[in-house]
Amino acid sequence: MKKKSNPNKPAPYDLKKQWHWGRGMRQLRIADYLKDGRLLVPGEYTGEGPATDDGTGALRTVGGIQVGSADYETGMMWVGRKLRDGDLPGKPKS
Repeated sequence: MKKKSNPNKPAPYDLKKQWHWGRGMRQLRIADYLKDGRLLVPGEYTGEGPATDDGTGALRTVGGIQVGSADYETGMMWVGRKLRDGDLPGKPKS
């Protein structure tokens, strides 16, 4: 007999579907990137163009892609740049 799935059961957590998967993360001070009272992160840190705070603490590009998060209580933000070939070390040569 085939088991039916439970619609009330939450889906398993999939790390690869999270915004930070495949990104090189760095922590930066918010005060260093405030321009006229607005948070603006340069595209060189995101790899996808400049990003701003969307009002909820998420840093998003113009296209709506989340590339970081800001915590105004601590004054710090996490910004992730998409990993590219060569960013991570290769396998050791034997």
